[in-house]
Amino acid sequence: MWKTKQFSELTLEELFEIYRVRSEVFVEEQHIVYTDPDENDKQALHVFETDGKNITAYARIFKDGDHVTFGRVLTIQQVRGTGKGKELLEYILKVIKEQFPNTRVEIDAQAHAVGYYEKGGFKVTSEPFIEAGINHIKMEY
Repeated sequence: MWKTKQFSELTLEELFEIYRVRSEVFVEEQHIVYTDPDENDKQALHVFETDGKNITAYARIFKDGDHVTFGRVLTIQQVRGTGKGKELLEYILKVIKEQFPNTRVEIDAQAHAVGYYEKGGFKVTSEPFIEAGINHIKMEY
């Protein structure tokens, strides 16, 4: 079951699990060095699904100027290839439509994930650029 919570609504256990799984995927697996957590966590809606205890899929959604963005999109290794990533993207877009109606959606996607976002309806809007040491591309929905 998917959950959507503001920062202030997260339990300490949920917050710990979010930071643990983000570290596992982005720092340990992808070797990204960046500041995490950051100030965006406080304003974000945190969307996630658990297997009862551990988070299996996660993202955060927040307003950024005149548009909505989302990031820290992840699925854990055990659920990759099962369609969980597609479910997550569909859920993110559903939450955005409900919480931020008629607001443009723009993301900084990791270059290797462009196909994933294109399948979800996103279009490339920039040349590649480096963010946190990884190639990214701006995309809009």
